[in-house]
Amino acid sequence: MIAVFQKILVAYDGSETAKIALDKAISLKQVFTQATLEVVHVFQIANLVISDTIVTGPAPVQAELYQASEAIVEQARQRISHLPFSTATLLDGGAPAPVILDYADEHQFDLVVIGSRGMGALKELVLGSVSHEIVQRANIPVLVVK
Repeated sequence: MIAVFQKILVAYDGSETAKIALDKAISLKQVFTQATLEVVHVFQIANLVISDTIVTGPAPVQAELYQASEAIVEQARQRISHLPFSTATLLDGGAPAPVILDYADEHQFDLVVIGSRGMGALKELVLGSVSHEIVQRANIPVLVVK
């Protein structure tokens, strides 16, 4: 069988829909056995925007958030540990959608798998949807899982 997808990228934030998206990506990987599967999580720096000023959270808060991000990546790593050609990566801070899309382009992935929503409804309304932005801006197919 010719692999339709040879490099699968999963955007993962540890939410329930992200876990379902990862399960779907694992299923795809089991069909396309020679494909590589990479799970990524974007570390988000805690910032507060006041007018034209961006205030970064104190170092202990940043360290705690970084540790939480590492734990999310380790959770993903354990879920894919039985699969060959699979890895999980923590990406440096920034807005998740552009970071994920830049990584996908830079590493020539041919599919992005993402959950339909990772944040609560209020945050998603205020900040916009990462999955929506990825669908709108991606140059490759995107599988949005509910």
